[in-house]
Amino acid sequence: MTKRDFFRIIIRLFALYLLLLTVFNFIPTNVSYLTYELAIWPILIILGSAAFMILLFIFLLQKSDTVIDVLKLDKGFDDERIEFGNLGSLEIVKIALIFIAGFMILDHLPEFLHYCYLGFKKEISSTGLSPFEAPGLSEYWDYFRWFVSGINLLVGYLLLSNLGRVARYLLKLNRNQS
Repeated sequence: MTKRDFFRIIIRLFALYLLLLTVFNFIPTNVSYLTYELAIWPILIILGSAAFMILLFIFLLQKSDTVIDVLKLDKGFDDERIEFGNLGSLEIVKIALIFIAGFMILDHLPEFLHYCYLGFKKEISSTGLSPFEAPGLSEYWDYFRWFVSGINLLVGYLLLSNLGRVARYLLKLNRNQS
């Protein structure tokens, strides 16, 4: 694998991670803020920021060679090729996807379990939630955050369980662009 191919894959994996963060974290978190006050400026800022991040994803996906050229990422190495031993392109992409899915699961598992505990306690407790726990699950938007953390766990799990298919798709996309 050449240095250019390696950096192209890294940039595209970063773009994929950016898209996942935008769709499953940024947008739902900011939409929950709109439940407090529905005004035009917050909506425009949220839509503008989300559009910018999605455009950045598209740019990084399609113009990764331009980014490599501008930042001169493939310059200054002694050897043109990167030797990973027995690791091929597919295995390297799989390792990166494992990190992305792992971060998604690790970031959202505690929040999801906390909301599960509060929801269970709210349903079975005769006294309800204590005053310290009530703000965690008393409003509509808190159920929304519970749902978002569950979706993030699901996407992380699906990435891990379909690792081979996603890695082959990313490499196929890389070969089509080369």
